[in-house]
Amino acid sequence: MKCPHCKEESFAKKKNIMDGWKVAGCIEVCALCGAQLSNEKSGEKEDDMPPKSARLSALLGGENVEKITLAGKADSDFCRNCRNFIVHPFKSICALTDTDTDPNGSCAQFKAKNRNMGKK
Repeated sequence: MKCPHCKEESFAKKKNIMDGWKVAGCIEVCALCGAQLSNEKSGEKEDDMPPKSARLSALLGGENVEKITLAGKADSDFCRNCRNFIVHPFKSICALTDTDTDPNGSCAQFKAKNRNMGKK
C-alpha cells in the first residue's frame, strides 16, 4: 500500500493505545513513518467483517472440503516401515543396499516389519 502521509510503499501495522497499564484500543499505523491510517481505507469497517474463524474457513473452503485418503497400503510402504531400514543417529541406512536412504522413500524390495516381534 502507499502511505498517504509519507507517500512511500509500506504496510500497516497495529499499535496499541495505552491508558496507564491497560490497552485502551488498537490503531493501524504506517510501518515507516508511524502516522495513523484510517480504518476505512478498504471501505469496510472492522465491525462489519465476519469473525476471523469464519474468514479463515471461507478462505480454506469451509467444512465442505473433501478429505484425501490413500488407497491400499500406499501410506505404509515407506522405507521407515521396512524390515531392512536401520536407524542410526547420524543417517538412515538400508540393510540390503548398505546406502543412505530416505525414511519416506520406497523401493521394490519392501518387506513389512514384524509388528509382533518381542511380544509373547
